[in-house]
Amino acid sequence: MSVDVAVTGLGVLSAFGAGVDRFWRALVAGESGLGPLRRFAAPPGAAPVAEVPAVEARDHVRSPLGRRIDRVSLLTLAACRLALQDASLDAASLPRARTGLAVGSEFGNLDETAAFLDRLFARGTANPLLFPNLVMNAPLSYTTIELGLTGPSAMLSAGEVSGEAAIAWGAELVAEEGADVCLAGGADELGEALHQIFHEARLLSPTPRPLHSGADGFATGEGAAVLVLEPLARARARGARVYALLLPVAGFALPAPVHGWPRDAATLATRLAPLVSDADLVVAAASGDPQLDVLEAAALAAALGTRTALVTAPRAATGRFGAAGALAAATAALAVAHDLVPPTPGHVPPARHGLAVVAGRARAADVRVAVVDGLARGGACRPLRFEAP
Repeated sequence: MSVDVAVTGLGVLSAFGAGVDRFWRALVAGESGLGPLRRFAAPPGAAPVAEVPAVEARDHVRSPLGRRIDRVSLLTLAACRLALQDASLDAASLPRARTGLAVGSEFGNLDETAAFLDRLFARGTANPLLFPNLVMNAPLSYTTIELGLTGPSAMLSAGEVSGEAAIAWGAELVAEEGADVCLAGGADELGEALHQIFHEARLLSPTPRPLHSGADGFATGEGAAVLVLEPLARARARGARVYALLLPVAGFALPAPVHGWPRDAATLATRLAPLVSDADLVVAAASGDPQLDVLEAAALAAALGTRTALVTAPRAATGRFGAAGALAAATAALAVAHDLVPPTPGHVPPARHGLAVVAGRARAADVRVAVVDGLARGGACRPLRFEAP
């Protein structure tokens, strides 16, 4: 890796609304983005969810093709436009052949896929114009067309680390001088069928408490986040604000059931130890899911040893979904930029294994290194490392 990768822009759509400033203010204030389900009928006794407020297509779509854009693609496009604006970059002036795009999504277009299949099974036919929206790379295609990008691009689906995987891909692309700019992040929507599955399996909790001994379930959600990545030298030459440096690190996998969490905390700790040995902050994957929280807490405690690092778990506020790691990455970059760690909503000490989980109110700290601890069912692990420039 020959080039330092700078994070110069952040575009976020979360339950707090659109824009990175709104996202950061809410996190720092310890607010929760959880609320009643509004997009579709909630089953009786449904737990609150993290739902993105309405996004208007006319605010982000310019081409006639975009009139058929699906919601996940719209979230992706909107996050890219917000990220470029935050980075003081104009899409029209980007070096199109040297601008990359990496998008992560666990499930892609859930709502239209369900509608398409319902009609196909009921009538034997469905709207063929809807079908292109159902493929996983629809968000990538719509965004490259709308922004006029012709550089390297990739759509990644890696379960709960889909967002982290896309950001890591983008960082490697820039570090290896494959692009001058890369938009990297992820988006997922909360679909009715998926919510019904979580609800019937009793995996959801009205009060998620990540990394707490009383954790009894997570809150599901949706959203999108995109990072603008470019070489540090290029960013400085144009006078850009640099939130943090993103260092490409290797992902890895642990033995695990196909749809379950790894059980070997010791092996995970061994792999995490070099990453967190000098970390000031760990943005945890924990969401209140008891199996995940037990694994992660034990692994982090063993990896840190006698060293103390602050820990925060934003999924308690933003919900757990496949691309939530992109919001965690934005949280890490902002913590480095502002030397401030947002609290974990719903968490009350003591934490599992004595971890220094920030709770109650934000904590000022010298955050030189922040690590995103990306973990997924099936054993995929995709950590990210941010450093102060």
